[in-house]
Amino acid sequence: MTDKTVYVLGAGFSKEASAPAQEELVKQIFEIDRDNPGEFEDGSVKKFRSFLTNILLVPQKLHDSVPLEDIFTPLDRCIADNVSFRNLSVKETLKARDLIYYLIGKTLECTLRSSQKDYIDQFAKYITDKSSTRRGHRYANLDPVSVISTNWDTLLDDSIKSQISAHYPGEAVVDYCCHFSSFESNDQSVMPGLEMLGLGGFSVKLLKLHGSLNWLQCPKCLRLYVDFHNRIAIGQYVTPVNCRYCDTQFGVQSSHKLISNLIMPTFLKNFSNPQYKLVWQAAGIELSEASRIVFIGYSLPQADFEMRQLLARMVRKDARIVVVDYGSPDEHRIAEKMKRYEVFFGKRKPQFYLEGARNYIQNHLDEE
Repeated sequence: MTDKTVYVLGAGFSKEASAPAQEELVKQIFEIDRDNPGEFEDGSVKKFRSFLTNILLVPQKLHDSVPLEDIFTPLDRCIADNVSFRNLSVKETLKARDLIYYLIGKTLECTLRSSQKDYIDQFAKYITDKSSTRRGHRYANLDPVSVISTNWDTLLDDSIKSQISAHYPGEAVVDYCCHFSSFESNDQSVMPGLEMLGLGGFSVKLLKLHGSLNWLQCPKCLRLYVDFHNRIAIGQYVTPVNCRYCDTQFGVQSSHKLISNLIMPTFLKNFSNPQYKLVWQAAGIELSEASRIVFIGYSLPQADFEMRQLLARMVRKDARIVVVDYGSPDEHRIAEKMKRYEVFFGKRKPQFYLEGARNYIQNHLDEE
């Protein structure tokens, strides 16, 4: 097995492409609704404000400041326990969560329309070209690169797909390392990575630990649907679509409506979904095989204990650790983040680049 690099991407990876930070999302929902009337489904933002005011009891002047954890932790706990949340029934609680899913997804879509993602395109080209060495049934001895992402946005997904379409048509796929099907029944460009490897092509491994805006799942058969042309997790709120396989097997009247399965910020993340179990298992294997792990825009927060335990269990003792982040006027904040990595990885002594994702990708991507 050759040397292998695994890139672990956090929200900071997309920040230079105009993606909002997680703590900015609620504020941006209201800003978009104010500045661009008509972006959201009629009445959706009003319902969200009513939820914050009447259910969470947050005064309107503080709506911009509500952390997503304070929204999703009680919702997800009540849904998991099948109990009502304040005066909301379980069904109404599910509807409230679906509404907020939609608003967050739509906000990301709006803010990323004019994204400057040249460096993401460059990164996509790099990892696609690296992965292409596995063509011709050479995957058993060649596995040079993979990407693990905690982001929902599809900037990197789209860039990889564009690289494949332009330079490796019919020879490669984006591989989410779980069982998935094409959302469009006639889209032959979507297939599991193992199937493409069996055909002599290659896959570009992109493991999205918290889901993706271009995923939907059937709650009955648990099939995961993928669409590289649309962020289907957003459209499902407005125009629900059934699982075509379950419609065939059980009849349309059974109404097997697809659902978004994003893992939202909460202190009670539920990874019991079998598709997520596959992704997380694959992520552990990728980390265990990596001779070099590059964290880009990931702050290693204490609250993200699932990721921390995965890293603690699976990263090799001789792995080289590289951390890419922004420099900041707040020296205390940077020093705290660096210490967090240094304490966590101990003798593996992380190497730090503090000039941002774009600078690192443009100038240091090939460094070993």
